Amino acid sequence: MGVTYAREMVRYFVASIVVAVLLTACGSDAAPETFNPIEATSDLGVETAVAFPLEVELGFASEPERRRYQLISRQRLADEAMLQCMEQAGFLYAVRPAEEAFRSGAFVGDGSRAWTQINGLGITVSFIDAVVSEAARETADAVATNLDYVASLTPEQQVDYDRALVGDLRAPTNTSIEPAPGCWEQSYNDIVASVALIDAFAPELSSLNSRLNADPRVIRFQQDWSACMNTAGYSYVNEAALSDDVYARLLDIELVATNGVTQVASPDALDALAALAAFERDVAVAGFDCRLGFADELAQLRSDYEREFLDDNRFRIAELQSPS
Repeated sequence: MGVTYAREMVRYFVASIVVAVLLTACGSDAAPETFNPIEATSDLGVETAVAFPLEVELGFASEPERRRYQLISRQRLADEAMLQCMEQAGFLYAVRPAEEAFRSGAFVGDGSRAWTQINGLGITVSFIDAVVSEAARETADAVATNLDYVASLTPEQQVDYDRALVGDLRAPTNTSIEPAPGCWEQSYNDIVASVALIDAFAPELSSLNSRLNADPRVIRFQQDWSACMNTAGYSYVNEAALSDDVYARLLDIELVATNGVTQVASPDALDALAALAAFERDVAVAGFDCRLGFADELAQLRSDYEREFLDDNRFRIAELQSPS
């Protein structure tokens, strides 16, 4: 009985951990309720010739939205690898879509102008997607699906399933051979290691962005952006004010709860939501274009701040990256 219990705990743990660590790494960056103007200003998506030291050396961005996009993209790839690995072993496996971990916040994409033309800032489209998904949700979550599937297997199949999932937990006796890794370790180890590093340096990364956005040169960039937006017919003091305005307009959309499911209240509210999505696309494209004039200088400034971060934390990074 104890063996069965231990196996069930392992299955539950490996089914839940990726979403948990992604949420830890991204923290409140995803949530509009705790919207932070300092961390929200994004240079994502504008092409520059500047290489970012953090991405080159550690594999993730210092800019919060770009980092969140990278993590979602990497989890998608890890999920695909996990599904293929388990399928090759002869078993089914369910994963939770990476985007669902960020359901409470705006979508993030590659930040390109083409993406912006379709999604705007990602705020209204993510809200629409959340409402539609909640109304259409009929299936159990990935954790429950996997546990139910394992329960349908024979005891012998469950042993093989666990071996495919987590590998051989013990190395063969009287040998130096390491236990064979399972599909989970093969698929998720790299992203979990990156998330652990991001989490370890969360205060320092937040400080980097705060200091960068308080830099007089960045403040001047935002003033230039504001003047450009004014010429385009929009009045915002900076990019954070633009995001705040879209969120505020979204709060005016009337919603109702029907049988525990949140829905848009009326046809008029649906029209208002569509109009907001169109407005957001237009103003976001204007904001993107107004950022082009200082994109290279801003990227170089971020690169300088990242180099300082790496220099200040070199020994701690090496310690955290060394094998335990």
